Amino acid sequence: MHILTLQDILPITSDKAAVINVVKLGFINHGAGKVSIPPPMQMVFKQDSNIIKGDCHIKSAYSDEHPYFSVKLATGFYENEKLNKPVNNGLLVLLSSETGEPLALFQDEGHITSVRTAAAGALAVELLTGEPPVNLGIIGTGHQAALQARWIVAHTRVKHIVIWGRNEVAAKKLQRCLEDLEVSISVANSPSELCKQSQVIVTTTPSTTPVLLNSDIVCGNSIVAIGSDDPEKNELDATIFSRASQVFTDDHNQCIRNGDFGIAVRKNQIKETADASFGAALAHPASVNRSNDAINIVDLTGLGIQDLAVASLVWNAYKQRVKL
Repeated sequence: MHILTLQDILPITSDKAAVINVVKLGFINHGAGKVSIPPPMQMVFKQDSNIIKGDCHIKSAYSDEHPYFSVKLATGFYENEKLNKPVNNGLLVLLSSETGEPLALFQDEGHITSVRTAAAGALAVELLTGEPPVNLGIIGTGHQAALQARWIVAHTRVKHIVIWGRNEVAAKKLQRCLEDLEVSISVANSPSELCKQSQVIVTTTPSTTPVLLNSDIVCGNSIVAIGSDDPEKNELDATIFSRASQVFTDDHNQCIRNGDFGIAVRKNQIKETADASFGAALAHPASVNRSNDAINIVDLTGLGIQDLAVASLVWNAYKQRVKL
């Protein structure tokens, strides 16, 4: 078994277009029923105040479209920045789907999870907005918030970015971090102000209580919810779903268990059958209602097929480079 370090992986995943392309194909294959994704396993670590301080996710996938399958362990410990340690970490094992042989151990330090999530957000924004340049709202100030801004700007037409975070200092720090992007950037005083200035909003927090309220949303807002990926997280007020023109989920069952969509279903704000497949929508983007007053939601809980798609891309490129 070969061991790939972050230094082996970074040059390959720096090609954002290549990563986005394989992640898109993975979603489309999943929407077409060509992917097997077992339910993920999660562990949640809390502080004494019952606030989530960290979590661990184990996700896997197998697809007829790949000669491999993957098992990934990803961690996020949100106070690590204070300890001068990375917030995200983890590893991934890629195995042969013909022999079961472990082929590669990716000591990626959580990088594959980070970029495949960023790729999914970029695809979701493209799906919801189409071609016109848009104002992009980012709720959250961490590592993934920065990646979403960078990958969305690289993949779609963005004319302005608005940031809001519960910590204003962190929001202004993120604004400075993104100054190299060729778009204007501002910091909003509230989620409501952000929504008024944005066509599409990406939420990237580990919050257990909604960061977007129904009263914040105005007609024409679309939302890409990324942060809620276990039963205890909740970024969106459930009543927003009752106003949604369309709801797309990366995986119906996983979003029922772990996503904001499932919370809205349990609170009787939307029917369990009201969602459509994100992968199917990517295959048929004309199915999306992009009218000026539509409120659309994409609920992304993170799928093993995204990890498998990126790991396969890296492994194939690595094999060519070292002539395996």
